[in-house]
Amino acid sequence: KQHLAISVRREYCFNQSMGTRIKLTILKNLLLLVFAFLLLVSTTVVAQVLSFDNEGDSEIYGNEITDFQWIRGQYTNHAGGRRGFGRRGGGWWDTDYPDSDENFLRGVQRYTNIDTNPRNHEFIELTDPSLFENIFLYMNWKRVPIGSSASGPNFSPAEIEALREFMFRGGFVMVDDFWGQPHLDDMFVEMGKIFPEREIIKLNNTHEIFHVFFDIDEVAQVPGRMVTWDFGGFMKLDDPSYPPEVYAILDDDGRVMMVANYNTDLGDGWEHTFYKGYPTKATNDAYKIGINFLMYAFSH
Repeated sequence: KQHLAISVRREYCFNQSMGTRIKLTILKNLLLLVFAFLLLVSTTVVAQVLSFDNEGDSEIYGNEITDFQWIRGQYTNHAGGRRGFGRRGGGWWDTDYPDSDENFLRGVQRYTNIDTNPRNHEFIELTDPSLFENIFLYMNWKRVPIGSSASGPNFSPAEIEALREFMFRGGFVMVDDFWGQPHLDDMFVEMGKIFPEREIIKLNNTHEIFHVFFDIDEVAQVPGRMVTWDFGGFMKLDDPSYPPEVYAILDDDGRVMMVANYNTDLGDGWEHTFYKGYPTKATNDAYKIGINFLMYAFSH
C-alpha cells in the first residue's frame, strides 16, 4: 500500500508538473502576443506622433510652459511681400513655420538639458517689449524673387532700435536662408541698417561657436527645397559656386551677437525632419549647427 501510495503521488506530481508547464507555456505565449501587440501599437503611435498633420503630435514631448521659449521675429515687410508666400500678414518671415520651430525644439529637448518642448515657440513683433525676456531670436528675412526690392524686410526705425538694444543686452540673433550673390548683397544691406558702424565678418570653422557643443569642422550645406532640390531649383547641392558660409557681427568684446547663414537653409533641415525624401545627413547637420548657436547664446 505504501509503495502504491508513493507511486500514485509521483504520478500526481508528474501530472501536476506537466499541467503547470503547459499553463506556463500558454501564459508565455500569451505574454509574447501581448508584447507584440503593444509593440505594434506603440510603433503606430510613434508614427502618428511624428506626423505633421496631427495637431496633438507634440504631447509626447510635453506641452507645459518651460524656461526656454523659441522666438521667431515678425518684421515689417515691403508692400510687395504681402501678396506673397506669407500666411500671417505677408512677407517671408514665417517661412517653414511652425514645423521648423517645433522640430528644432524636439532636437533641443532630446540632445541637451535645456528645459523646453515643441510647444514652446512663438512669433512676436520686433517692437514687442517681451523680446527682452528672451535670449535667442530667429528670423528668415529673404527677398523673393531673389534681388527683388518689392518683398522681404523693410525695417522701421523702431524695429532697428529694438534689434540693436536686444543684442547689446546680450541677446543672440540668427538669420537664415540666403542663396547666391544677390541675396548676400541684400543681407549685407539689411545687417548694415542695424549696425552701420560694425564690420560684418565671415566665421571660419575654428571659431568657438562651431565647437561649443558639437564639433563642426566644416559648415555643411543644408538644402532648401525651393533652391536646391525637389522643385527644380537653380543650383545643385554642394555646387562649388555656392559655398555655405556663416557671417557674423561681434560686440566690443568679440561676442557673436548675430549670425547669418549663407547658401544653406537650417529651417528647411528642421522642417523636413520626418520627410523621407529629405537627406538625413542634411537634417543632422542642421540640428548640430542650430544647437551650437543656441548653446553659444546661453553661455555668452
